[in-house]
Amino acid sequence: EQRSALGRHPGLAGRAAELALADPRHDPPARAERALRLLEAGRAVLFGQALETRDDLAELRARHPELAERFVTWRGWLDRADTDALPAGADRARPAREMARVLAEIRALPGFDAFGLPPTVEELRAQAHEGPVAVLTCGERTGHALLLTPDGVRALELPGLTAPLTARRVDALRHALRLARSGRPRAQRLRGQATVNDVLEWLWDTAAGPVLDALGIAGPPEASGADGSWPRVWWVPGGLVGLLPLHAAGHHRDPAEAPNRRTVMDRVIPSTVPSVRALRRAREHLARLAERPAAPARSLVVAMPTTPGLPGGGPLRHAAAEADLVAQHAPDPVLLTTRDGTPNAAGAPTAPRVLAALADCSLAHFACHADSHDTDPARGRLLLADHAERPFTVGTLATARLERAELAYLSACHTATGATNGLADESLHLTSAFQLAGFPRVIGTLWEVDDRIALDIADAFYARLATTPAHAPAALHATIRTLRDAYPNLPTLWAAHLHAGA
Repeated sequence: EQRSALGRHPGLAGRAAELALADPRHDPPARAERALRLLEAGRAVLFGQALETRDDLAELRARHPELAERFVTWRGWLDRADTDALPAGADRARPAREMARVLAEIRALPGFDAFGLPPTVEELRAQAHEGPVAVLTCGERTGHALLLTPDGVRALELPGLTAPLTARRVDALRHALRLARSGRPRAQRLRGQATVNDVLEWLWDTAAGPVLDALGIAGPPEASGADGSWPRVWWVPGGLVGLLPLHAAGHHRDPAEAPNRRTVMDRVIPSTVPSVRALRRAREHLARLAERPAAPARSLVVAMPTTPGLPGGGPLRHAAAEADLVAQHAPDPVLLTTRDGTPNAAGAPTAPRVLAALADCSLAHFACHADSHDTDPARGRLLLADHAERPFTVGTLATARLERAELAYLSACHTATGATNGLADESLHLTSAFQLAGFPRVIGTLWEVDDRIALDIADAFYARLATTPAHAPAALHATIRTLRDAYPNLPTLWAAHLHAGA
């Protein structure tokens, strides 16, 4: 119901931000700050609501259970798209009044003054201490990047990042991906690959290049041989831009030896987040983990070499090898898989079994099929052994609270692909669902990935990770750059994978 209501007002936050940036009553820094707050409040709304109340609500339940119960009750009423369920003759404005009264009582309590409120600009600015954050928005006539650094927020106009042009590039990318995958003859597949590179170059010229230039990142770091020394940049794409591989933007067909190569991956380690507050919550989760007594790390490895209900079992010829490889790298792994339809000793990877195992693991790896949903992203799902009876969807993870989670690797297709309709601003997909459930770092994909290449990427990634989840962004970055250098004209092989989170 909430998704339906949000879908009726697509792009509202972006339009509000553009109006704020054009407001002559304020100076440029104040305009940029207001635009950022509007985007943070109006995009990834469902994700943000869960983020802002989950930890606060747990604390409220522990200290003031009666108030917590009243809050949950009235929030439940307000979450409904209509009020038909209210008794006949009932005061239909009462839920809003009661919620306002409950929030006032909660915020009057010591330590709860910011309960359910989005972060202040100062709190958002603190998230740039490890690297700048670029929040993008595309309007009907122009686009902008709001650049968040320790010094504040400033707006960079991106004249070519308009909604109509971005929509055309999304369509071109989708057509090119189909052509590159199944075009006949081979020349058509190569034409599809060339079009994907065209889109990556447009993304660089229109958005990523100007942003990095404005941030003073004009080339690769001097110590380019050591990934740990690379600067990091977080992208908050939002809307239709979130359907494009901003993390892989660039002129990858330039000569490899060219100085100051014009690509994102040759200048920074890129990460993506649904919002700045999502990045903040991921780091808070990591801080809580650091404060806890050390506990033995455990891992969950899920593999579906064949999938019931798919044509011919939907074979993934390399999923079993990928699972075995990951299990060799991962600490204390629990492997859930089937071989020739027979579960292994730990059992088939069913939704209940996977959810139970996730509660006790720090690292989770999935090698399976996945479905995304263009118009209802909450129906995106991993295809586990019982997907027909108990689908493992974005919604399945909505109520999970994974306290030990550190890294999830979703080696499946379209796990970071959101909606193309009015819910594009919501950044709802499997990757963000795992973030919301507690994983501060997630590896996801924007499109269908080749089974053999997925195995190679996982192998190189875990070899570089060395069982340290904090190395995940650098490990993926180095892995993808190496693959790109080997196949610069085949971007569908290396541009799908992205790192999301801290």
